[in-house]
Amino acid sequence: MKNMNLRYAQGRTLVELMISLAIGLIIMLAVSTLYVTNTQTYRVTDDKALLEEDGRLALATMAFSVRMAGYGQLLDASGSRQSGGGSTSYTGAGQALQGCSGGFTSPTAVPISCAGGTTPDSFLVRYVIDSVNANQSGGVPTDCLGQAVAGGIVENRFYVQLNPATNRKELFCAGNGGTPGSGTLLAGQPIADNVIDMKVTYGYDQDDNQSVDGFYTAASLAPGSSVPMPAYKDPDIQTLPPETQALMADRFYKVLSAKICIVVRSANDNLTPTQQKYRDCTGALVTAVDKRLYSTFSTVVSLRGRTNGRTL
Repeated sequence: MKNMNLRYAQGRTLVELMISLAIGLIIMLAVSTLYVTNTQTYRVTDDKALLEEDGRLALATMAFSVRMAGYGQLLDASGSRQSGGGSTSYTGAGQALQGCSGGFTSPTAVPISCAGGTTPDSFLVRYVIDSVNANQSGGVPTDCLGQAVAGGIVENRFYVQLNPATNRKELFCAGNGGTPGSGTLLAGQPIADNVIDMKVTYGYDQDDNQSVDGFYTAASLAPGSSVPMPAYKDPDIQTLPPETQALMADRFYKVLSAKICIVVRSANDNLTPTQQKYRDCTGALVTAVDKRLYSTFSTVVSLRGRTNGRTL
């Protein structure tokens, strides 16, 4: 066997191997960092899109009902037809729009009872429902949950509460469909995820001139508050039925619009490097208790049946 000449055989030194390993580790670190960054960016972008969708859906759903408040021709206690819009008599049903600062004591209690405090606000709307202004199920108009409403008046109640199924606060709605003639409401169902707060103020027409004089909370419009009662200009009000006069003595009868504000958070936590600061519905700067995304949405909605140019 021919002897091998090792004189010219060459290999890698320990220093060269260490440098190669270091370069490889740097490349792997760069790739890993890029992957983690892109994954986090995708999570933030995806949750932000869902947050925006939840906020818009919640406002759009509530705005539709508020616009319809007071719509239609209703029968009063005497069985006579009342004109539509702001002069509609809701005797037996209550006001077309009514709210609670701090939420309902019970979302399905009849009549409503307000809890008060600093918890999220809630409100209800009532209007005549027909094939023109509502979704239908089997040819029958429905409430906010798609439940068939057999009677002429739909009642939708909007509120925020903890969903025990998801352990998250969500926007709920309870409607009077599915229980024709019972005078009760079925349990509400969530209609928008991750809504953690809601505040509503109401555009009040104290001078009876089809113009909002100021925005007030539901508590400010409740009986016994310091906000002046409506100053009606029509001298024939005293000739109206007593039940109609009783409704007109309620400040909510002269509400022309509602400003709805909600706070929505992302579904997932650990999206931000630090706890986010955001403005809540009162304008206060709030520091989040977690690392979710937070955003505030608001809109002002006019009651079409009570504003100038109404055709109801």
